[in-house]
Amino acid sequence: MNARTLRRLLGGYAVFLFFLCVGVRSWFALSTPSREVVVESWWKDGKRVQRTVHDVADPPKKQAPPDNAVSEEVITGEAPLYASPFLFTLGLVPGRDGVKAEIDGKVAYATVDDIMALQAYDRAHLWVEASFGWGTHRASVLYILSEQLGVRAWEIAERAKLTRIRFERRRSRPPETMPLERGSPRPERITEANLTRELVLDGVREAATHLARSVDDNGRYRYMVNAPTNTAIPGYNWPRHSGTTFFLAQAASVLDDPFVRFASLRAAARLRDDMMRDCGANRCVCEDYPVAEIGSSALALIAFTEVVRTGADGAYRPAVAELAAFLRSQQRPDGEFMHQYDRTTEEPIDIQFLYFSGEATLALARAHRITGDPADLEAARRGLARLSGSGWSFFGSRYYFSEEHWTCQAVAELWDRAPDQEALEFCSRWHEYQRRLQQDADETPFDADGAFGFGPLVSPRVTPASSRGEAAGALLDVLVHERLAGRGARNEELRLVDRELRRALAFVLRSQFSPGPSHLFADPVAVRGAVPGSPVDWQLRIDYAQHAGSMMARWLEVDALAASN
Repeated sequence: MNARTLRRLLGGYAVFLFFLCVGVRSWFALSTPSREVVVESWWKDGKRVQRTVHDVADPPKKQAPPDNAVSEEVITGEAPLYASPFLFTLGLVPGRDGVKAEIDGKVAYATVDDIMALQAYDRAHLWVEASFGWGTHRASVLYILSEQLGVRAWEIAERAKLTRIRFERRRSRPPETMPLERGSPRPERITEANLTRELVLDGVREAATHLARSVDDNGRYRYMVNAPTNTAIPGYNWPRHSGTTFFLAQAASVLDDPFVRFASLRAAARLRDDMMRDCGANRCVCEDYPVAEIGSSALALIAFTEVVRTGADGAYRPAVAELAAFLRSQQRPDGEFMHQYDRTTEEPIDIQFLYFSGEATLALARAHRITGDPADLEAARRGLARLSGSGWSFFGSRYYFSEEHWTCQAVAELWDRAPDQEALEFCSRWHEYQRRLQQDADETPFDADGAFGFGPLVSPRVTPASSRGEAAGALLDVLVHERLAGRGARNEELRLVDRELRRALAFVLRSQFSPGPSHLFADPVAVRGAVPGSPVDWQLRIDYAQHAGSMMARWLEVDALAASN
């Protein structure tokens, strides 16, 4: 292909993109309705029981019963919407748009609250796992409309006139029988500007109380819950059990809360007494399978070190030493870890997965504080050098990064005993990279300021903000200590990392159910304090609250350090 042909192709492609963007912009443009219409709904136990549609100036005279919640959603814009599956699933902005259907002289609305109650946003197409998807689930929306119109869903798809409706919730009143709220009232919208220690401490308390309530007498969590119905979703994950137990032990110390502390000890005992098994000459955490993965042992070790460090139960010291010995036996001479162990052949399996090496490195660094064993410190030092050096060295590696939140926490954990300047620089570059992905208020149609994402079409996930916040707190901890020690204050970087963390904190606190849209929940008390997957994904997994709570606890620690000096 000669240069002239290439220029023509590129020029044609540019023209195509221009008209495509113009077309998409006009397609998604909303017209302002001629009158301000309110869709008022009454809710009981998370289910809609009555609906009226009226002008703002002409509210209905009938009042909702005291045991009903009331929500008012105002129509602020409208645009055409086709019923074809592809255009329909991509035609709605999650959490902001609903649908109006007109058929045989009847009108019905699938409002944002209706769609959220059925968890139909970001559910049309699942990606990677069941908890992450995109596009609005068309069948669910058609069901909402058919229920109101008294016709079948296929008739709406074939005969109804559909309109995309932009809604704004003006008012949401909980039932008069709703339990009184805990703690201090939160601002209407939490931002980095009005973030306070009291708000963050309240967030820790809410998350920890929610998780502590979910630990049964056998030390097992309600692993995943659908928030609107408060029903458990099948499945369990022991590494996430361990990580959540770490946070509960951490929160119990921050809050000095016996309820949270006893819950953490029940969950820790389940790991130590029921899940630790022989792995050759050592002990590891795994289910009764032939192959064990080191992630379970690493996160259990992190949890046990926190139980000991905070004084909750010193009897976990032997378990700390046993798990540390297992992780050391899985380390290669170059510092990398072999992530699986075959319990049948009693041989490590030299394979690597995401997160495990960082988790093992942090676990060994924390274990050294408990055991005082130089071998734990040396293994952690070599693991960190591998993670931030030769293990991530290839052409273009300075412009691409993996998930390094465990790595940055290991940097901070080792800084007072085995400082690694190269690892610190690696962590600094990773945060510079992440700040490029941190979203501003005007970049997306969502309330995503402070979140981390890749564009305006995907609902911002909450956990990436939490995990990056954990890592930002770790880097901030090192930078503050270096400044206080007079070793080259990096004031500009400190300011940037502090702002990155504050913005992430504000986003996560805005997302936390405190109490959240309680009128859409069958049991608002049961889900209070939880952290959802995204603003429209209300599957509540224990690690969502764990990462959020650990980020908050780290910020409280670093903020207190900076304030005291």
